[in-house]
Amino acid sequence: MMSDNIKKYGLPALLIISLFFNAFAALMLLQNSTSTASALQGDEAEKIPLDYENFKAGWGNAWIGASISDVTPAQAAKALLDRPEGAYVNSVTNNSPAQKADIRPGNILLSFNGRKIRNALQFQNDLAGSEIGVEIYLCVSKDDYRETVYILPEKRPLSLPPVMKSYPYLGVTVDDVSEGSNEEEHLEDAEKEGGVLVEYVIPGSPAEQAGLLQGDIIMSFNSRKTRTLREFLSDLAGCEPGQTVRMCIIREEIRKTLFVTLTRSVI
Repeated sequence: MMSDNIKKYGLPALLIISLFFNAFAALMLLQNSTSTASALQGDEAEKIPLDYENFKAGWGNAWIGASISDVTPAQAAKALLDRPEGAYVNSVTNNSPAQKADIRPGNILLSFNGRKIRNALQFQNDLAGSEIGVEIYLCVSKDDYRETVYILPEKRPLSLPPVMKSYPYLGVTVDDVSEGSNEEEHLEDAEKEGGVLVEYVIPGSPAEQAGLLQGDIIMSFNSRKTRTLREFLSDLAGCEPGQTVRMCIIREEIRKTLFVTLTRSVI
């Protein structure tokens, strides 16, 4: 009798059980997919686009623990440099990012992420515009040789005086050049890499008065290459109201140099 019942009900029961587990597995897969999608949406929501306002909010927070000054002619001659440029390292804080990267007093910092450092203030502005925990690289003169070192800036210690800054006003909305855009093609035709796109020029602003137009691509700022939006904002934040800066731009196939006198921020 039991054998007959198994023959009679066993196959339908197995089929029902199989369908149940398949449905349960599908439900769990859907839940996992939903959770993953939610997590991704959360990650995207945390990414704040880089613009001048949120850039200023974090400006000056990065720290590597090196005290610097301008390079003197004597220091440049000792390091076999052609001219007194760069940032001279006076001291290094114990257990700081600079010490961990083997930067020592007497070293001279020559470039920051591939851009030449002309003086101590320029280096300080480059560092101030850096992201905490995002690796930077420096070309360092050490006695009679040069070395590239990599450093992870840390958050500026609370025991140090806060960085005070009066940000200048230019009057433009800018962004990185988009991949595959017409602007990128113009750069490729000009055999240039990077650049910052002017998306909007505020009427009556210093930028408009200097002749900057929507669609212009800013290639350099005070004779330093401008490859990314962060580099441009670092250079701009390092200026003072009333200062006149020089910007090299590409406008379609034409290259121009514009001089802009910055004013005090209107905000």
